[in-house]
Amino acid sequence: MNPPNDDQPVSKPVVRQGSSPHGAVDLDDLDRRIMRLLRRDGRLTYAHIARVVGVSEPTVRKRVDRLLHAGAIYIVARVNPAPIGFPIDAIICLRVERGRVQEVGDRLAGMENVAYVSYLAGSFDIMIEAFLPDTEGLFKFLNEDLEQIEGIVHTETWHVLRTDKFNYMWEGENVGLAPLPVTDGRAPAGGRAHAAVRATRKTAPKRSGRRPQT
Repeated sequence: MNPPNDDQPVSKPVVRQGSSPHGAVDLDDLDRRIMRLLRRDGRLTYAHIARVVGVSEPTVRKRVDRLLHAGAIYIVARVNPAPIGFPIDAIICLRVERGRVQEVGDRLAGMENVAYVSYLAGSFDIMIEAFLPDTEGLFKFLNEDLEQIEGIVHTETWHVLRTDKFNYMWEGENVGLAPLPVTDGRAPAGGRAHAAVRATRKTAPKRSGRRPQT
């Protein structure tokens, strides 16, 4: 595979989450550094990122556009359920009648308390994550809301007590690679141009104010 080329036109957004083949997007160290900064704060400007990683703003813009259009990253606002009144996190696996998996999955995806729907291979067909206001809400969801969906044969529920790592924190771009240099996210003092001047400037020899003796 060829390394990323900043002069290549950006492709149209055709890759959807979960559908891209493994290794479809080439990443270099610059991509990884940009992704690390955006993971910490998706609101960072291209100018700020450019100062931190040491390249031009147009280069950062092209890199981010390429990653977005390839489906490699998503820059969104993630809602934190607990502070807005939904502290109960439940993982529910469902077994569904043969031939009705997609139908049931579509119904589940349309439920307002369901935040995640995936299709499984194994003893269960579908897994969902739901956020509820309290245990009474979880009881109602399991025994009333799900009961209204035809085709569900069996469910098994896990009440999540605590989460230490969310999927958006996964650094997939760094798997199997040497770690990137640690930075604090701030641009170097004086900027890239000033640093280059300091690095190349030569000190002129000091001159004495006296004439040489003859």
